[in-house]
Amino acid sequence: MPFTLYIPTQVVFGQSVRNSLAAWLRTASKLCVLLVSDPFLIELPWARQICSDLEASGCRLTQYTRVSSNPDVQEVHQGLQQAREEGVQAIVALGGGSVIDAAKAIAMLLTNGDNYTDYLSGNRRVQRRSCFLVAIPTTAGTGSEVTRSCSILDSASATYKVVSSPLMFPHMAWIDPTLTLSLPPSLTAATGITVMIQALEAYLARRANPFVDPLAIAAIQTVWQHLPRALADGHDITARQAMMLAALWAGWCRDQCGGGLVDALSVPLRLHLRLHSGIAGALTLPHVLRVNLPAIPSARRQHLSNALGLATDASDEQLVERIAQFIQYLGLPLRLKDLDTAVIDYDWHRFADEVMQQTESITNNPRAVSFEDCRGILAAILSG
Repeated sequence: MPFTLYIPTQVVFGQSVRNSLAAWLRTASKLCVLLVSDPFLIELPWARQICSDLEASGCRLTQYTRVSSNPDVQEVHQGLQQAREEGVQAIVALGGGSVIDAAKAIAMLLTNGDNYTDYLSGNRRVQRRSCFLVAIPTTAGTGSEVTRSCSILDSASATYKVVSSPLMFPHMAWIDPTLTLSLPPSLTAATGITVMIQALEAYLARRANPFVDPLAIAAIQTVWQHLPRALADGHDITARQAMMLAALWAGWCRDQCGGGLVDALSVPLRLHLRLHSGIAGALTLPHVLRVNLPAIPSARRQHLSNALGLATDASDEQLVERIAQFIQYLGLPLRLKDLDTAVIDYDWHRFADEVMQQTESITNNPRAVSFEDCRGILAAILSG
């Protein structure tokens, strides 16, 4: 079971961003800063206060706040142009996984140059360490703050592709759970299920390893115990802290071990239906578990059952039903008809073909996957 572990990101957990970030940037002599965020979050009073604190500390701050929930190449290039015009020394990403992914892409291009599509196509490789990047997550979700990859939509070729390099890790991840207290229930649920999916797929992956296994199980168990609490009371700081920690674990596990069939199936759903990654994952997770569980060794199944509060000898269907009930309890959809999304006109045969093109995730899935498997799962979430 050979494996390689690498995480150069400095993680600061539990310290107030407002009280410490400005002083830290000043000490590091990073005084010209690009703040990357989204247009909704940046209008929150605490986000505006963070900007004011940075400016009051002597930082020359410029803001790029046009990042969408599914960022594309054009958004990356707009942010890059702004960063170049201002001659920034550091980037601060304030937001969820989409914002952090966009900031990673901008930071990489600042030091490596060329067009982002060159890296998506494989015509160009990352060769230099990214511009100094501080990632400040405002959701407990993808864990992008401690990973080497970013997922950006290429509208021209109509696909999501991941650019990944050890040179792209954020330099610092500043984890302040108080920033998640204002996250609405719908996003708390959607980002929270992403944590469970990433940990679960890493634990079941072909590239799983014994170093990552305990963290993946801990992340699954933490989500099971604390996500309902965070959903019931958004100001439950203990639950919010636990979820932020689980997101770190799950993101790191996913980065080390890779994704699986849920990850692959989410691509066309995000690309064509523009679904949030957590919503796409919730739709497909029970069906993928039903496909994969027969291939999972008994000992690993027992650990998974325990993490979900089941007996160690729980059946495949009990495990699937447990996950489906959890998704429903969170208020997330199990069928596309539960969403306000018109799906009749989409080419589901093409969707299945696009899933099969996600070769890294498909080959890392614990069970061999066929086109018909993918088509069957897509048909199941469509028909409900």
